[in-house]
Amino acid sequence: MPHHLRRLAVISTHTSPLARPGTTKAGGMNVYVAELAKQLAARERIVDIYTRRDSPDLPDVVEIAPGAQVVHVDVGPPTPLPPIEVAAHIDAFTARADQIAHERGWSYELLHSHYWVSGLSGISLAQRWSCPHAATFHTLGEIKNRHYRGAGHPEPALRIAGEDHVASCADLLIPWTAHERDFLIDFYKADPARIRIVPGGVDLERFQPGDRRAARETVRRTMPDLVVDDAPAILFVGRLEPLKGVDLLVEALAQLDPPAGRPPPRLWIVGGDARDEPERARLRAIAAAAGVADRVSMQHAAPHQLLPDLHRAANVCAMPSAYESFGLVAVEAMACGAPVVASRVGGLMTTITDGDNGYLAPERTAAAFAQRLGWVLNSPDGGAAMGRRAAASARRYAWPVAAERMLELYESLIAEPERDPSPCAEAAETLLASAGL
Repeated sequence: MPHHLRRLAVISTHTSPLARPGTTKAGGMNVYVAELAKQLAARERIVDIYTRRDSPDLPDVVEIAPGAQVVHVDVGPPTPLPPIEVAAHIDAFTARADQIAHERGWSYELLHSHYWVSGLSGISLAQRWSCPHAATFHTLGEIKNRHYRGAGHPEPALRIAGEDHVASCADLLIPWTAHERDFLIDFYKADPARIRIVPGGVDLERFQPGDRRAARETVRRTMPDLVVDDAPAILFVGRLEPLKGVDLLVEALAQLDPPAGRPPPRLWIVGGDARDEPERARLRAIAAAAGVADRVSMQHAAPHQLLPDLHRAANVCAMPSAYESFGLVAVEAMACGAPVVASRVGGLMTTITDGDNGYLAPERTAAAFAQRLGWVLNSPDGGAAMGRRAAASARRYAWPVAAERMLELYESLIAEPERDPSPCAEAAETLLASAGL
């Protein structure tokens, strides 16, 4: 095997990097996979991203940058599916991805899987392609079950078992934060010697501070469902699901008292699509009951290129999630000069320094968020100094830094002696068979 990376396969089975972040099961992972591929391609590597075709109109291959392309794999119905339903197609996905690579004459020095469904395919594909396997989970089912405490549905046993198997079998595990690394060691019994941390990246050329008034004009023009005026704005960006805690923000809005002479703040909720109308209806009902219906406006998930102006237009970004492995939205907001008020969970404890570039609420309650949002909005400068510190702290997440670190890990991994992946691949097949998949 050559000790230089020329071409790598990226496995993102259940969600495509072409999907719009903020819609069902599309978020920071989609942005990360696409941007990392572009960064690697800019460094003269060839990157093939294998993902399940979720729309009948998609071409077989879509170039996202010179040297980086999305490869659509036909398994299951061509429509978005939740990960647990995608799991039923893992074997078929693995076989078809292998067939595509063989037909096109592609060979790989390394494979990088994203999420547990992809990891199970990655174990088998690493055996077929005789290359090492790096894995990034993005979120872990065991963490979600421990943090969500009854909000939503518990993660299925198959996911936990799948993650455990990938954690045992991947040649390298790449979490974003020390918190996730420690959890992999403590609860999944992962080998510390096979774990390396690489934080997520942010495009600092796109996400940077700018004029708020000009940004608000852009938001008013491009996002007509948001009420944009001179009032302070609290921004939420993300998927519309209970675990993101948007209802908590609506309740917090009702508890905010602006200083005399200032207009009461508004809440902008940006995320989801037509499939999320039941959740929007629930949030509207909460807003009406709290007496703030006229100050809450919602917009479907925005294209990623519009997010910088959205962050620049807002006074503060709020992330009341039950858990975030990294919290890309927070870093993108900070890069634009917006302070962030977030839950004290997961990767948010790494990116946000409480009281410096934002605030970490000590508990996920409306009262705790209202207090800290008020500290930002009602400060003498409206949070401007905190926003400047946020922008400065975001520079450590510049994509070139993350991409170079990832390349170093890739190169070191392919230089290691080969391991026999056969037992792991056979065990993965047994795991799926025992689940009836």
